[in-house]
Amino acid sequence: MIENEIAGTSGTVGTRAYLTQMIRRYYASLIDAWHYAGETAKAMECANAAVQQGVWDQPLQRAREHIPGLRAQPLHDPGEFWFVGYLEENYPRIRAEVEKVLDSPLDPVVPTTDDAGLIRKGSWKQGHLYRDGRWQSPVRVRFPVTASIVEKIPDVTELSPGVITMSRVAPGTHIMPHCGPTNALLRIHLPIIVPTGVSIRVADREMQWQEGRCLVFDDSFEHEVWHRGTEDRVVLILDVLHPDLEGDHRQRVLGRRRNFEEQIIAFMRERGVERVDIRDGEIVLTPDAGVRELVATYMSDTGLTGVRLDGDQVRWERADTTHGPRR
Repeated sequence: MIENEIAGTSGTVGTRAYLTQMIRRYYASLIDAWHYAGETAKAMECANAAVQQGVWDQPLQRAREHIPGLRAQPLHDPGEFWFVGYLEENYPRIRAEVEKVLDSPLDPVVPTTDDAGLIRKGSWKQGHLYRDGRWQSPVRVRFPVTASIVEKIPDVTELSPGVITMSRVAPGTHIMPHCGPTNALLRIHLPIIVPTGVSIRVADREMQWQEGRCLVFDDSFEHEVWHRGTEDRVVLILDVLHPDLEGDHRQRVLGRRRNFEEQIIAFMRERGVERVDIRDGEIVLTPDAGVRELVATYMSDTGLTGVRLDGDQVRWERADTTHGPRR
């Protein structure tokens, strides 16, 4: 892969790793942009070009962090995991609790913020019971039965850097094609409520969930969701380490879990934010020097005084307002 080509031109392991991540990041962003625009063919052209350049091994598996040597297969046999039978046995109890909690006054399953950019249309809600190596009390307290069941599975709690999430998708929703960030994890779906008309595609295979029967897949492979039915679909999501992950790679992945402060710092650094404040109930983000210079240069060159995003619409504000703002 591309690491081998970069190795001959870079001075340090850290530099090579950084360059590899940046190349994958920009390719992934371009592919995501084409998918968001509904240009599937162009997205695949980019994915195939990335494979030709050694960025990834195959066009439908595009993890930004790719650990070599792990089985690269979209779907895995649920029977490989000791706890799948246990989860399926407890499905009736989990469903009974979910039906009581959803749409109640204290329903903690709310519109997603983490994955909002993947929603082409419709509504996707999530409630994280567990993430970043710890239980999320506001959600866990609303699902005590579910929590008491999954907490007996160390593979998805202390031995996983992933999430345990209640996921709810409304009719008419399309979650666009996307790939998870790493091939070090597998994703498990325990379908709780599955009406007709919903489906998921993983790599080149489209399938329907079966209530109470676990689906295990490698979400570093491209996947997407359609809801063409009339009732909400609810799935319990759990992450588990790839069974082939061993040694230093395993310890590094487990050690990656970040506390809340570390998540804020990472968010700010990734987006070029220097400061975050709350003023009069409003959140104010201050860009760093590099972002300020880039934005100032662009806006000066184009005569813009402001830009505002409103869903799919863009509001451009210019110094000359005689004709009003343009869209």
